[in-house]
Amino acid sequence: MAKCDLSITLDEPSGVYPGGGKITGTVKVHADADVKCKGLDVQSVWKTHGRGNVASGTVETVTLFTGQWTAGQSEEYRFELPIAEWPPSYHGNYLNIDHYIEARAKIPWAFDPKASVEFLMQPTCGPEIADAQASVSAKMGMIGWIFTSMIVFMVFGAILAGCAGFFVAGAQNPFIFFIVGGIVTFIGGFIAMKYYLPKFLLGEVHCELKSIRVSPGEQVNGELKLQPRKNVPINGVTMKFVGKEVCISGSGSNRTTHSNTFYETETVLEPAGVLKPGVAKHFPLSVPLPGDVPYSIDLNDNDIKWSVEVRVDIPRWPDWSKSFDITVVPSGKQAVATTPTRTETTVSPPADDESGLTFAETASHIWSSKDDKEQVEMLVDAVNGLNFDIEAFVERRLLYSGEDDPHVYKDGYAVWARYTDPPLPMVLYVPHDLADEFEQAGRDVWSGRGTVVGWDSRHRRLQVKLLSSTSAFPG
Repeated sequence: MAKCDLSITLDEPSGVYPGGGKITGTVKVHADADVKCKGLDVQSVWKTHGRGNVASGTVETVTLFTGQWTAGQSEEYRFELPIAEWPPSYHGNYLNIDHYIEARAKIPWAFDPKASVEFLMQPTCGPEIADAQASVSAKMGMIGWIFTSMIVFMVFGAILAGCAGFFVAGAQNPFIFFIVGGIVTFIGGFIAMKYYLPKFLLGEVHCELKSIRVSPGEQVNGELKLQPRKNVPINGVTMKFVGKEVCISGSGSNRTTHSNTFYETETVLEPAGVLKPGVAKHFPLSVPLPGDVPYSIDLNDNDIKWSVEVRVDIPRWPDWSKSFDITVVPSGKQAVATTPTRTETTVSPPADDESGLTFAETASHIWSSKDDKEQVEMLVDAVNGLNFDIEAFVERRLLYSGEDDPHVYKDGYAVWARYTDPPLPMVLYVPHDLADEFEQAGRDVWSGRGTVVGWDSRHRRLQVKLLSSTSAFPG
């Protein structure tokens, strides 16, 4: 049990703080026993959570106190900390970005009491700052860049080795040349269909945008020009504006990409009809972007991406299309008018968090990081509060419970168990009405549903509060 309790009170708890500004408040400490503090640290941080691997940053850390607290003593410590200029607060479907003030008291030979409070940040910087964050991301992603370079090098080496093997094998068995020649012909035919057949009908097509950088509320402008060589029936000429959350979880061969389209609008530039041969067609491209959409963000494995796709839909023939990556940045003229929320930044129905991210994926990520305490805590923070379908081997029951553990149900039990694969150790908080079910399960596999509620750092176990059979959510 911790020897002191921490809490944080912001001077403006419901305020929206400008990026690059200051945030003030008070850290309150109440000591339950005589305790020596090696440092009461408070810091301004940001952190991602959701489907992707966690990214985080610390703006500044200050030490407010070092010394002795006596039993029953209560103290308050004022703080003033800078706020990051980037990234902004964002609440989406697959990606959330939150800013926090975190406090931690370093206590020798005991758990370090911690406290955290979240606040909303809106960027006030101009486009230059938003662009500069890309260099920060590049620094943060150095390990990923090295890893990617190694993969590219290995693939290139494999191609060279394959080519060498091909000629050696072909010299011994010429039939291999026919097989490989067929594959190369197929790939060449696909490229011809995609890139050259549309031009056979449409002629040379020119499509460009005046700028690929735009701020919310502004327009994307450009032009599409073509002059068909033949009569070309079309289903239409369209311009599509798309915003996506793209998150990557896991690493190496276990990397999984999660993509969610939160904004999509399509403008018809030309309805279905026939394009006449020799008649030049000019299509002005002009699409307004709403004023409350999220900015482009690149945080390693957590991205918000925007794109514009122009398409000439030709029935029974390969379509002509061209896609542009767009960067949405702050205008620098004013702060965003609204507070980002889950509903304001999305136009697509919210996905079911629990159906997309499985407990198997969660357990695998935690298991692979089990020797890195900080990484494990960040992963658990990211899935804290999510419900999962769980399978577990029951190990022991009633190992500890009581008032010291806030997750234990009244008249419930605490059970030690481990996941099936990987064998991630867990603490299951079991409601009273499931007691008989667990008694019968013995040491067999138990299946049910629960909510991740934390990490037991002392016993290195994931804490899961099981759903009662009589209620939808844990009490």
